[in-house]
Amino acid sequence: MERDDREIIKEIKQGKESATDELIRKYQKKVYNMAYGLALDYDKAWDVTQEVFIKVIRNISSFRGDSSFWTYLYRIAINTFYDYKRKEKVRGRVGNFSDIGDEDDNRQFEVKDVINIEEDFEKKDLREKILKGLENLTDIQKEVFILKNTQGFKIREIGKILKISEGTVKSHLNRAMEKLKTMLGGEAS
Repeated sequence: MERDDREIIKEIKQGKESATDELIRKYQKKVYNMAYGLALDYDKAWDVTQEVFIKVIRNISSFRGDSSFWTYLYRIAINTFYDYKRKEKVRGRVGNFSDIGDEDDNRQFEVKDVINIEEDFEKKDLREKILKGLENLTDIQKEVFILKNTQGFKIREIGKILKISEGTVKSHLNRAMEKLKTMLGGEAS
């Protein structure tokens, strides 16, 4: 049985390292899946996920409990993703030659190793089409789609997380679904 987030966070604030590990284990896959849905790249999603948990643990004392911990964590994850995206654009323009030949494959644990990727050809083909379709969505459409379809949030909850109205959530979700439907060969209605 999972412990309540408030209990875990209280222990983290008291300096209990095991509580930190428990919180990361509890939310790591969720954050990774969300980051992957936005980045569409395993390694970028892993980098964002690591950065999210570094920020969360460093700033856990600022969590007041006004919202659910997942809402707090999601906002940090979204902001971290967009920060990462901005830094990546700058690196692309500047160029960093010190990274050439520097392969950091010494990670002790890889989230992507745990995630079960379906090897069945038809499902893999559909997954690739969906991922390609996600590339054509705006950032807000991706966020809404991912929160609804991979995280299972209700429209009301998505509105609270993203700080937009339920009508706006429905509009973005509808546009995302129409774009994906068109990409997958269905007729847009």
